[in-house]
Order: sequence, then C-alpha cells, then structure tokens
Amino acid sequence: MSLALRLGLIVTGVGLLLAVVLVVLVYGVLDRELDKRAADQLQAKAGQILHSLEERPADSSAPWQHALADALLGHEELSVTVLSAAEDTPLYGLGSHAYADELRPGRWPDAQTLAWHSDDGHDLLTVRTSLAIPGLPPLQLLLSQDRSSDRFLLDAFLRAALISLPILLLLIGAAAWWTGYQGLAPLRRFRRTARSITTRQLTLRVDDTNLPAEVAELATALNTMLERLNAGVQLLDRFADDVAHELRTPLGILIGRTQMILSRKRDETAYQQALEESLDELDRLSRIVTDMLLLARLDSHEPLNSLSKVAVEQEALRVCSLFEAYAEARDIDLAVTGQLRVKSDRLMIQRALSNVLSNAIRHADPGTPVTVQLLQQEDGGGQVTVMNQGSPLDPDELSKVFERFYRAGDRQTGGSGLGLAIVRAIMTSHQGWVQAECHAGSTSFTLTFPSPVTPLTSHDAQGGPERR
Repeated sequence: MSLALRLGLIVTGVGLLLAVVLVVLVYGVLDRELDKRAADQLQAKAGQILHSLEERPADSSAPWQHALADALLGHEELSVTVLSAAEDTPLYGLGSHAYADELRPGRWPDAQTLAWHSDDGHDLLTVRTSLAIPGLPPLQLLLSQDRSSDRFLLDAFLRAALISLPILLLLIGAAAWWTGYQGLAPLRRFRRTARSITTRQLTLRVDDTNLPAEVAELATALNTMLERLNAGVQLLDRFADDVAHELRTPLGILIGRTQMILSRKRDETAYQQALEESLDELDRLSRIVTDMLLLARLDSHEPLNSLSKVAVEQEALRVCSLFEAYAEARDIDLAVTGQLRVKSDRLMIQRALSNVLSNAIRHADPGTPVTVQLLQQEDGGGQVTVMNQGSPLDPDELSKVFERFYRAGDRQTGGSGLGLAIVRAIMTSHQGWVQAECHAGSTSFTLTFPSPVTPLTSHDAQGGPERR
C-alpha cells in the first residue's frame, strides 16, 4: 500500500470520526433547543389562554368553552383538557389528544411539564397550570402540543447527514490522497535517481531545490551518502589498480626467472641462487599482502578493542632498539626525548612508530641524528614528532607521501609504499592525524593524539571528517 493511499485512508478515518462526533453534537444541540423552544412556546400559549379566560366578563353571554376554542383556533398541533381540581375528572377537551390515557390524573407526575408518546406514534409535550374562571370552582388546564414537526426536522437532519457523509468522506479521502501523492513527488524523484545509480555511475545526485525542510534533509543525507560511496569506490578502484601494478612486477620477475631457469639444465648452484632470489621476491609479496590486509582492516573501521594507557616513550625506545643495527650501518644516531601517555592500542602504536622511524632512517643523510620528540598536552592528548636530516621533499611530494604505493622521487629503497599509508590509517582509527613538514633541510612527521582518545565508531568513520 502506497504512502499516499495510507495517508488518504488515515485522513478518511479521522474525518469519519470527526463527522460522526459533529453529527451527534449537532443532533443533541438541535434536539435540546427544539425542546426548550417547544416548552417556552407552550408556556406562553398557556399563559395567553389563562389571561383570556380570567379576564373574561362574568356576565358574558358566550360560554367559556367558546373562548377556549377561539384561543386554539389555527393551532391544529395543540390540544387542551380542562380538569376539575377537586375530582381530577375531565370537564372539557379540545383537540386530537385531549382525552388521552396519559393525561389521566393517576398517571400525571408531580412536575408541571410532561413529555409523552401517544398510541398513534406522536411525540407530545403537555404543561399543567391552575385555571380560575369567574363563577366556577377551581380548575386545571392541560395544554398539549404535538411535536411531530420537530421530530420531522430532526429526522430530516439525520437523513441528510447520513446521505451526505459518505460523499463528504470520499471527497476528503480523494483530496488527502492527491495531497499525499503530490507531497511525495520528491520521493519518486529519489527513486528514479536510485534506480540509475550503479557502481560505475555514482556521480548522480538528488536535486534538492525547492524541497520541503524534512525532504530536503533526506536529500542532503542521500547526496552525502552518494559522495562517500563515490569516494570509496574511486579509492577502491585506485587501490586495485595500484595493487595490480605493484604485484605485477614481482610476479613478472618470478615468472621470467623461473622460465629462464627451466629453459635449460643448470647446475645445483644456479638453482639454489634462483630459489634464493625468488624467495626474496616472495618475501616482498608477503609483506605487501600483509600490509594490504592491515589497511583493509583499518579501512573497515573495526573498533579497537585493546585500548589501554600506553607509555609512548617506552614503545619508542623499544622500536629504536629494533632499528639500532640498521641505524649504525648508516652512521645514524637515534634519540628519544620527552614523555607521553595516551589511551591507544599498543601494537598499533608500535607499528606506526616503526613505519615512521624506518622511513626517517632510510631517507636520512649518513652521520645525522634521527630524533623522536614526545610532547604531553594538559588535556590528555599529545604529539610524537620524528625528525631527520636529509634532502627535503618537494611540496607536491609532501602532499602525496601518505598515499598508497607512493614513493617520493627516486628513493626506491626497497619499500612497498604502504608504510606511511598504514600510519595515517592507524592515526585515523585513534581519531588522530599525521602530517609531514620540511624546513631548514630537515623532514618531520608528527603524529597527533587528540583528547579524549576513544575507538573510532562506524558512525564517526562514515560521517566525521578526516583530519590530516
């Protein structure tokens, strides 16, 4: 069932309920007002009859019954009954309901007004009052009014309401459906856009001009989602191209070397040398695959479950000890200064420090120091800066060093080009960022840990900006 049809049915149901309540209220008010008007008119007419009879001259030649009949002339709906006050017996009656059983003294209540229903199906209202006629004993006057016209008016109103109500509800339902259908036109536009989107066509966007506020927010959210999807797919495409290009070279080397070795029979030494060289290439492939798996895990924004308070200076010293032999071979001194404690994943911090430090040693000039400076901030965050002396990077290269498989200039020193990309992914998972700077013949990489440091949730990963 469409939303427009649901809206039409809901509005029709509410309209039905309101219409029934309105009809009941109007019917009740109309019935009460008709009763009040009939009682007032009957009291006024009874007062007029009493006045005419009491003011009648005692020596009048016309009997009092003629005066009573003259008072009812032209009022076919009225009936009058005169009772003896002493014996409660009818003395005179005029009209179609003058001698009805309901008017007998034994059935008359103490009230001065009686509403009753006749045997012929008519609703009547009767008022009782004392009557004093000169020369006669005390009498009682019963004046009755046939209220068939009032009942007919109420029945006509009820019939008109019941006849017009279905037509009115149909009109209300149709108007509600049409209004809902027109109001949901932006959603149909969204549907058409969504049907046109494919993995190769992610540039389409929902037109958010002249949209209601609620739908405009939805359009903005959809466009933001499409932007993220487009960026993610482009990143995956680039990554796949880079992976294919990076793996093609060692695989080509392995295939070519194997084909060359198998082209003719060789001695044991040649086979052993070929296997050793192939093992080096396979080792490189293994490192690339391992780094790719780590990047895939970090890009999936899986929560870091092993967060703890880490003494970064201890981890930095441990990493420096691992690279001590490599640094000595290049006549490079390693130094760690300052202290820093942050809430983080210890293994991830070790990996980030290892990648940055190995990169700094690899590109430092021989005989120069590589320093690791730690800075603790008052809010609980901090910075780790790894600095080396060497040829500075160009500004264009500086903006690309964190891209995957990118290696600056001609510094092809055996790296896979994934180390700094892994550092950036690790810092992003800690809600931090990394940046590179070159000045005065030195290059520095700064890892910033904001405070408080908490695991990156999927919501933050999808909606929060990347800080570099």
